[in-house]
This record gives sequence, C-alpha cells and structure tokens, in this order.
Amino acid sequence: MGLQVPLRKNLTVIKPYVPGKPIEELERELGIKNATKIASNENPVGPSPKVIETLQKQLSQISRYPDGTAHNLTQALSKHLSINSNQIMLGHGSNELLILLAEMVLNPGDEVLFADKSFVVYPLAAQLFEGKSKVIPLKDSTHDMAAFANAVTHQTKLVFICNPNNPTGTFVPLLAIEAFLKICPPQVLVVLDEAYCEYVDEKTYFGSLKLLRDYPNLVVLRTFSKVYGLAGLRVGYGVGHPDLVSVFQKTRQPFNVNSLALAAAEAALSDNNHLEKVVQLNRQMRHKMTEGLKALGLQPVPSQTNFVYFNVPHAQDLYQQLLRKGVIVRHMGPDAMRVTTGTVEETEKFLKAFAEIYSLAGVKA
Repeated sequence: MGLQVPLRKNLTVIKPYVPGKPIEELERELGIKNATKIASNENPVGPSPKVIETLQKQLSQISRYPDGTAHNLTQALSKHLSINSNQIMLGHGSNELLILLAEMVLNPGDEVLFADKSFVVYPLAAQLFEGKSKVIPLKDSTHDMAAFANAVTHQTKLVFICNPNNPTGTFVPLLAIEAFLKICPPQVLVVLDEAYCEYVDEKTYFGSLKLLRDYPNLVVLRTFSKVYGLAGLRVGYGVGHPDLVSVFQKTRQPFNVNSLALAAAEAALSDNNHLEKVVQLNRQMRHKMTEGLKALGLQPVPSQTNFVYFNVPHAQDLYQQLLRKGVIVRHMGPDAMRVTTGTVEETEKFLKAFAEIYSLAGVKA
C-alpha cells in the first residue's frame, strides 16, 4: 500500500540539495585509489592544530548537552567582530540560518529575490515556505544591483545576496550594497551571505557589518565551513538587529549547534596565523588555476573566493572524464564548471588531467 498521508503540495516540486560526490563513493565505483575532491569549496589545509587539540579534550564531554546559549563562542565572536553579543545568531551551518530566516518572514505568495546563478539553497528556502522566487540574471557574472532595486515590489519580503557569489566567485562593492539598502523598503529582510569573505582581496568589498547600524533589515551571514576548515562540524553565524536575533532564538531548535562545533569554532577564531596560511595558499592556487585554464584558451571568471568558475562546452562529459582520472569537480550544467582551489598537488593534478581530456575532446571555448 502506498503512502496515504496528504503532504504539503509545495514539497512535491522541491529538488533536494545535491552535494559534491564523496571521494569514497568514486573510489568504490571505479575501483581507483587516491582520488582528489576539489568540488565543494572545502579547505584543503584543514583546521587549525588548536582546533584538533580542543576537539580531543572535548570528546570526553559529549555525553552532556551543549551550552544552549553558546556563551563562549558568542562572546568570542562579539570580541572578534567588535559587535554586541545580542546581535549574534548561530546555526548548524549557515544553511540552517538561511532556512530559518526565510521561515521567520515568508508567507505564501511573498516574493524572494536572488540572482541566477547563485547559491542553490535560496530557491529551496523560498519553496519550503511557499514563497515566489524572483530570479535576477547576473550581469558580467556578478550581481546586478540596479536590476535588484528595480525588481523590488510591495510583495517582496526577502532578498538573498551571495557576496562573493557562489558559483561565479565575483563580488559586489560595498558602495553598491549600501546603495541598494538605501532604496530597499525597511520591511524587506536583506540577507548578505558572506560565506567566502575571508578569501576576498579587493578592498572595496569590506565593511558590511558597519551597515547594520543604519539598516536594521540587514543580516550578514558567515560560516566556519570554508576558510576555518570546519565543514564537517557544521557551524555558521549571522549578525543582525537584536530584535531580529531575539525572534531567531525562538525559531531555532534547542542545541542546534553541537558542543564539538562550538568548541572548535572558538578555537579556530584564536589562530590568526593558521587563517593567514590558508588564505595565502588559496591566493597562490587560485592564480595558478586561473593561469592554467587561460593557457588552454579558456576564460575563467576573476574570482575572490576559493574556487574558479569557467564556461566550457560539454562540461558534463568533461566532468565524467575527470572522474575516471580520479578528480572530482563540480559541473554547473551543460556548459560550465566550478573547481575548488586545492593543495599544490591537487591543483596540479586537476590542471594536468583537464588539459589532457580537453585536448582530446577538441572543443573550443
């Protein structure tokens, strides 16, 4: 007998998030060893040694519930960011924050603005709460903030801006963000998703937290999954108006961030030397990957992140061929790829493998 329980109709159209292919799965399927995964924008260096040491000490306490107020991490973030502790919200990765913020403001039929192409969770958040996705095309591979401004209507309740953008790696200057906030109605929640902010080199990008003083409808999201190397522990944070944060505390599940994640994130914040090591390696490998792709006649989009995006014909076929060479990347539909910067060895392995299959394919960018 089939399921008789009536489910919400909007759930039937939602496509689950598809993560990058795990190394173990590829090696099992193809019977290969030493595969390389540069598909999910993970940190190839790994977390700080201080994180590993902290986790080892914390393991003996996992029979206890986490601190439900996340006092230590909240205080550490407050000091690190020079903000008040009542402005901070924590989540099981920044993904949870995206979903909960949408739940807080959306009613059926409300409009949600975001770019195409951008992070795949934004339309999912809209669909979950029966909002209407209003997709704004990218301009020169980045957010078109003038088009965003023109798209806002009385039905708009939520705006997602991924900055730098995933998957293109481009950024919106701070002045353009502020110009949009000036014309955006205060009733519209604007979520600035800065998951990759620590990798940015461009000086005109920085300063979003200062905008919170003048725009209480702004929330800035960040994560420990990327530059801090804690993707497996799932901890992200948001900064917003205290009144919004107080409502968020009612919405989130109790103990939504586990004790290991809380302790690891606090330790990660304390190691600036490791952070700089990760950023420097990324800068070098991003340049190496970009130049390697240009040498093949491709035109990768200038990136401010830990990945490089480029258009290429037959991307899905090239992706499959890379898998057979033990290299996992992310194809973005039929004509584009996104590749995470890895270690020196991983980056060189990708460039060598891609050059071989691209040459054999005989395609032109």
